[in-house]
Amino acid sequence: MLANKNEFRAAYEHAIDTLGVPATVVSVGGDAYDCTIGWKTTRDEELINAYGVGVKVATVKYSDVAVLKKMDGIRVHSDRYTIDEVFPVYLNDLQVGWRCVIRGK
Repeated sequence: MLANKNEFRAAYEHAIDTLGVPATVVSVGGDAYDCTIGWKTTRDEELINAYGVGVKVATVKYSDVAVLKKMDGIRVHSDRYTIDEVFPVYLNDLQVGWRCVIRGK
């Protein structure tokens, strides 16, 4: 069972590394983590209704950033964004990442 979790976690991380964009996650305290994140502007009606048009979703690997909180920042290219909401991503009982909702720069 653990081997399967490790395989799925590796596949999750590989997908982010392959399809993601380089970014820097910056905590409110000033710590910075260079990593690759999943990054998209969503057309999901539920997210748009909750957060507005232009909402973005960042997916950050837990292995890159173990603690991520609301109001931390993400730099993508030359743009800086503030995280509005953070949700842990689990594979059964194993945390594999963070899903972050961002309303704008």
